[in-house]
Amino acid sequence: GGGIGIIKVGFLILGSYVAGGKIHSNRAVKKVKEKFHKEQKALYTQYYNDVYKLTNQNAEISELVGELREDLKTTKDKAEIDAIQRDYEEFKQPDIDGDDRISSAEFNMYVKNYLSNYPGLEEKDYPTFEDFDHDGDGYVGFKEYAQQMALQVQQAEADQFLENQNKDKKVDKLGDLLGGGKGDSFEDIYGQYLR
Repeated sequence: GGGIGIIKVGFLILGSYVAGGKIHSNRAVKKVKEKFHKEQKALYTQYYNDVYKLTNQNAEISELVGELREDLKTTKDKAEIDAIQRDYEEFKQPDIDGDDRISSAEFNMYVKNYLSNYPGLEEKDYPTFEDFDHDGDGYVGFKEYAQQMALQVQQAEADQFLENQNKDKKVDKLGDLLGGGKGDSFEDIYGQYLR
């Protein structure tokens, strides 16, 4: 019987070791699961708090953007109204009889006075009455005046653009001439520049 007792004891120790390991591993797994669930809950809570904060920030930003758009629209409208008011005041200067339209006589008198105040300008530098009288009825209304002024601004911008283009071309030509060594004298370079 002694060999069988040792085997029984060995199995008993082995069974106790396995059972103890099982109990200990269950406790460890339980602790790890509890820790995991606690951390997961903290992460979800943090996530939902962050999403809530971002949602509130987005709402505030959207509200601010809306207010800025409204302010921009108000400012733009005010600028347009101010521009129309300025144009109207300018339109009223030659309107001597105050009938909200400018006759040819009123226009010519205004141009004469205007040119006398600015001696460097000539009559050819100022638009003619016919330029303003779009419908040809012999009077210039505010709408015609505003349209002509807008056309003149567009023309001035186009002229400025073309002038800048020409300057750029001349600078390029001059750079080519100076870098290209095509002439020895000033006359040679100037002749190339004019082409």
